[in-house]
Amino acid sequence: MLSSGMQPNKTDLHPIMPLYLVILVAFAGYGLMVSIFIPMLMHDTGFFDKSVPTATRAIYGGILLALYPLGQFLGAPVIGSLADKFGRKRVLTISLVFAIFFYLVIAYSIDIKFLWLLMGACFLAGLTESNVAICQSSIADVSTNEDRGRLFSYLYTAMSLGYFVGPLAGGQLAVHFGLSTPFWIATILLVFVYIWVWIGFHDPFVPDINKKISYFKTFTNLATVFTDLPIRRVYLVNFLIYFGVFGLARVIQIYIIDEWNFGIDKVTLYYAVISGVCAVSNMIFFAPLSKRFSLKTITIWSSIIGGVLILIIVIPKSEYSIWYTSIPAFFILMWGISACGAYLSNLVSPERQGRVLGNNLALQVGAESIGAAIGGFLAAIFIPLPILVYGVVTILGGLLLITYKGKRDDKIE
Repeated sequence: MLSSGMQPNKTDLHPIMPLYLVILVAFAGYGLMVSIFIPMLMHDTGFFDKSVPTATRAIYGGILLALYPLGQFLGAPVIGSLADKFGRKRVLTISLVFAIFFYLVIAYSIDIKFLWLLMGACFLAGLTESNVAICQSSIADVSTNEDRGRLFSYLYTAMSLGYFVGPLAGGQLAVHFGLSTPFWIATILLVFVYIWVWIGFHDPFVPDINKKISYFKTFTNLATVFTDLPIRRVYLVNFLIYFGVFGLARVIQIYIIDEWNFGIDKVTLYYAVISGVCAVSNMIFFAPLSKRFSLKTITIWSSIIGGVLILIIVIPKSEYSIWYTSIPAFFILMWGISACGAYLSNLVSPERQGRVLGNNLALQVGAESIGAAIGGFLAAIFIPLPILVYGVVTILGGLLLITYKGKRDDKIE
């Protein structure tokens, strides 16, 4: 018998393709922010007086990049719970309407060089694009335990492709047509995404609209990452891995701009290549790897090996060294990113997928936000320092999972 609120599982990709597009465009937009905002503030583009020192620019850059994931951090548990009650599609389409508006504000604030308006718009855009949690829950709805690793790898592949397409195309648009141009185009793409979701996504989840939820509780739902004893350590491991990997991805631009004076064209090209490598790692290598090894084993060893490779990044001093040191690190670390989310999903019942994956997304984007903000302050002290810190944290995440002996528990509330 099916559990309450669920339809029979499916593994066909066609019904959930709009969800992957939501994820791709959302991360393409944030990829634009990550790859453009740092060089935009580090170089003289009109946001700061020329006398403002590099350390100050690094701090503001870290804070700016922290605001979008901070919005996702606050929004993901709430939007996950709302989707469980009112339905995935209804909440998803409403959030997309707000995302379209806030991307318009982002583009406009860049045009007028208004940093505070840009900060506010980035935060609110992140709040609405916490709808990635809905996409994760819907993908979990249609997947079996055996197939979940593959479908989640596609999810992270969509993220990586977004990070690839956004900086690659957006960087060229920014260089040739102005810094705001890629954000105007991202707004148009979001309109297209909204239309496809509205027409093409058929929600398999049947919500219980009579189920009462505490709206205050949705804001405090993240507290269960500390009280949910059977999976608490997995939450912590995910957070540490996210903090290390995404923190590195947010501040490595500060390092390469300071070390070799990369401009927007080179920074966006570098970020696009790294994202492409991550997509290839997930799309081609993760699925066969997950058939040979458990999700737990993949998480442990990719985090430890990847963390060591992060530490090596700051050793060579050639401009070209950043390519052959960071590429292997990100390539391997993406396996851990895919595996740890799928591993957590396998530990909980279908009824809890929305809440648990919403919490996990909040941990991911919270780690991104904290990693970006702390990275900016660490870089103000010593430019390579955040890279070293993130390498150590990632290794620690893998080590903490070694002794964990978890099993699925459908009775946790």
